[in-house]
Amino acid sequence: MALILNYQTILIEAGRYLAPEWNGEADIVIIEGGELVKEKAVEVGLAFLASNRVKGIIIVSQQNGKNGENFGLPNYNLLMANKLESHGIKNSQFRIINVPIEHPITLIEARIVLEKIAQDGIKRAILVAPGFHTRRSYWAYKQEGSPLGLEIIPHPIFIKFKRNNWWQHNQGLHEFAGESLKFFYYLLRGYIPVKSLLVT
Repeated sequence: MALILNYQTILIEAGRYLAPEWNGEADIVIIEGGELVKEKAVEVGLAFLASNRVKGIIIVSQQNGKNGENFGLPNYNLLMANKLESHGIKNSQFRIINVPIEHPITLIEARIVLEKIAQDGIKRAILVAPGFHTRRSYWAYKQEGSPLGLEIIPHPIFIKFKRNNWWQHNQGLHEFAGESLKFFYYLLRGYIPVKSLLVT
């Protein structure tokens, strides 16, 4: 029994390692998205805004189609903006930033997003990232944000499984393994500092 409990504790801590979470208020919340933005991620951002934990929302959308638009969704940004406004969010409270899908994707995304928001005097941002991608994303944003005087607060979201039972789901096992490899790849290529291996 003790062995089983220790085994579960190790797996829970491994999950927390790849998906660190801090508390705190910030100027804005950055919602990481792929070619499509997860509804749950936006809901988390809206909750932060409603609770006055942040003053605005940044939605990041990866674009790979002609003229920087997603194939089949030429008006995706407009659709997102309309959806946010339907929730009572003012146009001045959100911003949609399109980033190209270029290698290394997360690092280039962080560079583009933070350079844009630093011009607005932003000094602190909550980063809403998908699950076990959080650690790699946090360090990419932290590395790009530090020279700009911008602090990042990581906040992972899980949709198909939870952080404390990820090993009980095929999706959890797949994401944990995949993101572990990508995290170490970023380390080996020097995209994020070696200290990110030990420091939260």
